[in-house]
Parts: sequence; structure tokens; C-alpha cells
Amino acid sequence: MKIFNQPFTTLAMLVLVLLMTGCATSGSPVEQNDPFERFNRAVLEFNIESDRILLKPVAEAYDHLLPKPVKTGVNNFFSNLWEPMTIANDLLQGKIGYAARDTSRFVVNSTIGLFGILDIAKGMNLPRRKEDFGQTLAVWGVPEGPYLVLPLLGPSNLRDAAGLVPQYQYGDPVARLDSSERLYATGLRLVDTRSRNLDAEEILELQPDKYLFLRETYRSGRENLIHDGNPPADSGGDSEDGLIDQLLEDEQQ
Repeated sequence: MKIFNQPFTTLAMLVLVLLMTGCATSGSPVEQNDPFERFNRAVLEFNIESDRILLKPVAEAYDHLLPKPVKTGVNNFFSNLWEPMTIANDLLQGKIGYAARDTSRFVVNSTIGLFGILDIAKGMNLPRRKEDFGQTLAVWGVPEGPYLVLPLLGPSNLRDAAGLVPQYQYGDPVARLDSSERLYATGLRLVDTRSRNLDAEEILELQPDKYLFLRETYRSGRENLIHDGNPPADSGGDSEDGLIDQLLEDEQQ
């Protein structure tokens, strides 16, 4: 069973593209930047409270009980599942060289690396990269649209939210599992991701306005990804702490 059916996909993509087009052509720069701030702040508070009550305690137990090699293997396995999506977006963006390297990485880790549990390719100078459909839309010239905080998923914008539709419909092998297996796999992946971000939370707690910090860090992190680590000088893409950038990238997965 797929997460999204075709009518939903078509409708969602149409609505989001129309919203992005409207936001790109009307209103002041500040309004275009974050016109949904009141809504976004409410969603952020909901996300923080949900995390405090449920996800964080489970992630802390997971981090404490499992040996580091096991946690590394779990993370490597799930990361390897996303490699075909990265390769597809490499091709959609015309990055043929990166597509060849990422394909080599996927083949090596899926075979010698025991279905990705071992990251053998990293030692062969084939580091993990991330390309998603939101980045592809950016390369194609689609404006980012207003900042948007998604329930449970966290920071995004209208362009990246639109990219989530094909990402989970076509790019996520977990979504194609049977219902019970999909539930367990999704839960394990979510807990693993949250556990790897426990240390970064300390940086977030020091911020006087968590909302503004997350918003600007998300934007700078996305600029870094879109421009392969070399954002334009005026984008601010290299100004934030790399640990928080990783936190926000993980939330998009």
C-alpha cells in the first residue's frame, strides 16, 4: 500500500505549485518570507510538546541501551535505502558525475556492505550525499515559497513540502512494505534519527527564540544542499552550525 494515491498526488502538487506561484508574485519580501508565522509557531509548539512526551524519551532509551555499532548499522541501513532517490535526483538535476559516484556507493554498500549496514563506500572516497525532490525543484527554478512548519515533520517551505509527495510515493522503500512491517520500520527509523540529534538539542535550548533560529538554520542548510556546499555569498548558507544543519536535514527524511 502506498502512502499517497495518484489523485492525491496530482491535487497536492497542483495546489502547492499554485501557492508558490502566488507567494512569489505578491506581497512584501517580509510577507513572502514568513506569512504563516503565527500558524508555524503554533505547530512548532505542538511538535516540541509531542517530542517531549513521546519521541524524546524513547530515543534516549534507544541511545542508552543499544551499543554504538548497532546504532551505526541501523542508521547506515536506512540511509542506504535513500540512495536510489539521491541518484534519481542527481539525474534530474543533470549531475551525471555525482549520479555515477552515488550509484557506485549504493552498489558497494548494498553488496559488500551487507545491504548498507556497513558503510564500506565511505572508505573508498565515496561519501554520502543527499539530493531530494525539493532540491531538484530549486535547481529547476521553482521559488521556495513561504516558510512552513509541518506537524511532526518540522521545518520546511512550500517547495520542499511539494517535494515530499514524490519522495515518499516513489523514493521510500519502507512505504511499500506491508502495513505492520511499515509501522515497525518507520518507528525504528524515526527513533534512530531522533537519537542522533539528542546532542544538537543542547544548542537549540540556548537560543532565545527557537522559532527564528530553526527557521534561519533550515534556510541556510537547504541553501548548502541545493548548491552542493557552495551557496552564493549573500545566501547565508554557510553561517550556521553544521550540527544543527544535520539535525534539520534528518527531520526532512
